[in-house]
Parts: sequence; C-alpha cells; structure tokens
Amino acid sequence: MARTNACSELRKFWLQTRHECLVDEGVPVRVPRGQSDIDIVAMRSALTPFNLPTGIPVGPRVIVETKDEHDWDASGREFARSLRSDIDLMAGGWTIPLRATAVKFTMLRQEHFERATALFGTRDFERIFVVHALDPAVRSELEPRLVAHRIHWVTIREVVADLVGWYRQHPRPSGLRHSSTGDMLHLLIGFCGLTLD
Repeated sequence: MARTNACSELRKFWLQTRHECLVDEGVPVRVPRGQSDIDIVAMRSALTPFNLPTGIPVGPRVIVETKDEHDWDASGREFARSLRSDIDLMAGGWTIPLRATAVKFTMLRQEHFERATALFGTRDFERIFVVHALDPAVRSELEPRLVAHRIHWVTIREVVADLVGWYRQHPRPSGLRHSSTGDMLHLLIGFCGLTLD
C-alpha cells in the first residue's frame, strides 16, 4: 500500500477521476543503499494529452511525485533550495546521474527515469511534481529549463482550484461519490458551498 496523506489523495483523484488516468502507485525503484519508488505511474486511458492547471499540455504518460511539508515550509522556500541543489546535480542533463545519494526530488534520478522508461516502453512521458508550495520566483526562473526536459511543477492549491472549477461544471457531481475523496469534494463544495479565495 502506498503512503497516503491529503495531498497524495487529491493528486490521485485529480489524475484518476478528473483526467481519466489509469494509475499504479508505489512502483519500486532500486537506488544506492536502499529502495525508492515512483509515487504514481499514470496513463490517460484515451491516450491523449491533458492540461495541467497551468495550461501546459502533458501526457498521456506521466510519472508523479508528491511532496507535502506544509506544516513547516508554507512558503516553499526550502523546496526551492532543494530544487536548485537537485538541478545542479543534473548538470544540464535529463536526470541526476546514477548513484547520487543526496537527492530531495527522487524522480529526477536516472534510476527512476529508467524504471519509468521500462514500464512505458518509451521515453515519451512527463515528470510531474505536486508540491504544497514552491517559491514563485525560483519556479518562474527554473520552469523554462525544466519544461524543456518535460519536468513540471504543480502546487496543491492549483490542483484544488482545478478540481473545484471542474466540479462546478460537472454534469453529475453526485456521481463522484464513489470514492472517499470524491465524496468529500461533493460534501464540501456541493453541500457546504466551499469556495476558494
């Protein structure tokens, strides 16, 4: 069973229900001195791209890593420092080379990229990071370089805003109640009238 928290459950619901992706969780990846994983391997069932909340089209094949440390890094500044460090390890390439050990965003590792390539049978996939926050200045500075390598960053606020907008246009929102997360959204938005600032 994959580790779970609110952020990861919303991300899973966003992929499975909002974008109709087939999902596998907690795919194991061997790394130096241990075992890691790919949080989610997903493929859109229609084999067509879908848009991130930022408007960037991705897919139909994606791997997703979720990091949620909102209790102590609400601004995302620590994530920005870690991202800069990981980008330096990539040295302009597509991945952090084999056997690197001090990596925050593990899906940037070559081991994870190779595992996803083997699963999909192609290198034609995107890497998406869903984080609680990422310093906006650092994100806008690094994003063009990362997008060129098919690496994307999405905040949980963007995912929630996307889900709320989608819910409000859904032809039958009560039909989302088949999952705990969908039922919670239906309760909060449909019954309680939740709105975003």
